[in-house]
Amino acid sequence: MNVEFLEAIEEMARARGLDREVAFVAMEKAIAAAYQAKFGGEEPPPVEIDRRSGDVRVNGEIFDLVRELGRIESRRAEDFFRREILRHRREGLYEMYASRIGEILNGFVHRFEGRDVWINLGEVEALLPSEERMPTERYVPGRRLRTYLYRVEKLQGDPRIYVSRAHPDFVAKLLALEVPELEQGMLEVVKVARVPGTKSKVLVRGVDPRIDPVGSCIGPGGSRIRAVSRELSGEKVDIVRWNEDVRQVIRGALAPASTLEIELDEPAKKAVVTVPGSDISLAIGRDGHNVELAAKLTGYAITIRTPSGERAQTR
Repeated sequence: MNVEFLEAIEEMARARGLDREVAFVAMEKAIAAAYQAKFGGEEPPPVEIDRRSGDVRVNGEIFDLVRELGRIESRRAEDFFRREILRHRREGLYEMYASRIGEILNGFVHRFEGRDVWINLGEVEALLPSEERMPTERYVPGRRLRTYLYRVEKLQGDPRIYVSRAHPDFVAKLLALEVPELEQGMLEVVKVARVPGTKSKVLVRGVDPRIDPVGSCIGPGGSRIRAVSRELSGEKVDIVRWNEDVRQVIRGALAPASTLEIELDEPAKKAVVTVPGSDISLAIGRDGHNVELAAKLTGYAITIRTPSGERAQTR
């Protein structure tokens, strides 16, 4: 039995995280290519490696690799085999991560290129581009980090895996980790509007009428929403109840400000909202973020005004 030959193939498969059979098929292709290079022929010959004994058969006949191929062609077969293994590994990585787009990945900060951050995921690195960072966060090597996988690009080498901490759907995925009712399909996230590092608003709908969507997401004593905010380095997360009446959604999205009147221009997707003079700053929010996020969440351009008719903010 050619035990060392078998062990070498299987060890290569283990080291690269590949299925054992993939490695054997790669070696058979490598031997066939080396045989054709040495002996000629229009097509590579059929090669079979016995998975138990390690015997190699070419054209159905037992074949001594070292003696009949020689050192140069044996080295060529080895190089071909390694390239095949590498190709399979890269294809496997691409397929695995492409199938996981939209998921949260765990890793740790590994290195930097300018303001871009490379995250070590174990078997491969992921790129956290500067525009996908949270502006309020500081990234240091070794820091454990959750990120949102939003894109995978196939390259000649390892696939390029893109992750984000600023993506709106990152908030929805974090919320799903804390709220069992979301995972169980009793609630659903309709939309997320976000200013990364500062504030998010999440529009949620109850699928099961027995469930309070806002209360479920906030959790007992605010525990669930606090856990999400902690992961986002203190970013405030507001939960807004979905309603078929967009006026109700606008009211919820502008909270904690109270609203006196909402005038809609539905064809133009515009809303003029009257709020008490004392609530103007609440409706607008710091740097205009509250009304900005309400506009993103509802899809309506929102103008805030006082009862006297003075327009205070348009988003």
